Amino acid sequence: MLNSDPPSAALTRDAVARLQRISRWARAFSYAAGFLMLFGLVWLWTDSEALARHARSAIGIANAPFAPSPRGYWTAFALAWAPATLFILAMLRLGRLFRAFGEGRVLVEENAAGLSRIGWLLVGFGAATPIVRAAQSMALTFDNPSGYRQIAIMLDPGTFAALTAGATLVAFGLVLREAIRLSDENQSFV
Repeated sequence: MLNSDPPSAALTRDAVARLQRISRWARAFSYAAGFLMLFGLVWLWTDSEALARHARSAIGIANAPFAPSPRGYWTAFALAWAPATLFILAMLRLGRLFRAFGEGRVLVEENAAGLSRIGWLLVGFGAATPIVRAAQSMALTFDNPSGYRQIAIMLDPGTFAALTAGATLVAFGLVLREAIRLSDENQSFV
């Protein structure tokens, strides 16, 4: 049986199917990353041993007994939601962007703006994380006896990675917006 479609139509269908498949997987990974952040945050703050390890390794509490008061625990837990919320929002927006790609809306200004917004959310996540961890170190130790209260400033590669990824997405969104504008200008001349 012969295929009556021209070769370019078959290539276009294949490209669309490939774009839809890739965007579906990317959207699923984006939503999974947001869900894992939410799940991990809740799990971390309900497991006392994991929280103690996290307080020593990521927050930087050292040489102090780790026995936070209820007030310190709930303050530090509330603070943890700031960077987590920024990350979750970035992943939800990224999922929405991949949905648009899968629907065939690729080179549109809305996507360029969305990419920049995702970048700014990741920049906020990267910037907020060390500030929140410093505040958490104070909260988790402010009811400790004198001499055992701490403020710890921790910078890790993940912070710099989030800042770099965010800045890259902001820049890429701006470049994409300009490319779309130039493309629209060129189409108007034809």
